[in-house]
Amino acid sequence: MDISSETLRYFVPFSELLASIVGAIYFYKYKHTVLKYLLYLLWYITLTEFIAWFASINDMLGFFNEKGVHYNLWFYNLLRPVTFLTLFFIYLKSLKTKIYQLWIKIFAICYIFILIINWSFIQNFVFEMSESPKIAGSIFLIITVIFYFIELLKSDKIIVFHKTLQFWISVGLLLYYSGTIPFALKWNRFLLPTVHNLFLINTILALAMYLTFTFGFIWSKKE
Repeated sequence: MDISSETLRYFVPFSELLASIVGAIYFYKYKHTVLKYLLYLLWYITLTEFIAWFASINDMLGFFNEKGVHYNLWFYNLLRPVTFLTLFFIYLKSLKTKIYQLWIKIFAICYIFILIINWSFIQNFVFEMSESPKIAGSIFLIITVIFYFIELLKSDKIIVFHKTLQFWISVGLLLYYSGTIPFALKWNRFLLPTVHNLFLINTILALAMYLTFTFGFIWSKKE
């Protein structure tokens, strides 16, 4: 990876931090809604990123394989289930259509089942990124977000959709997760010792998502 690509990748944790800070500043807009859990999730993601970053630099809080290579993947393998399940919960409580709520519950249960099977029999929690759960969670979340857009189109909120915080959150999530599924298929192959140039796209999508969140916090009206 060239220097510019590597530098761009390090902007992601700071974009997460920016979204978390701006989300906290405008917390009054949505503190009485289920979206308050999104702010908690953002801070958890941000802290995980910076702690994992520090641990990676100093070979701390991780595990060494037989070749002496330091891995701190457990941070992210733990982060992803928390992220997906929190987002499922947010949309479950946000959507009013019963069939959509039922499907989201099914998605959450299936995701947990896939996660358990993957960690128990397929991939190592410590030394490998959990690819199958990431792909399944992404697909389930994309469908969930589509449910939101369908319900939005049928509601009165469509008139002021651009002022709704969840609209911008949904745009960011759909942009990121629909664009990163192909990378999850090859994540472990390119993870170490170098990062493949193709993952620059993953970085750009992550930056776009968190900047979209930040814009949504600022632009949206009070819920």
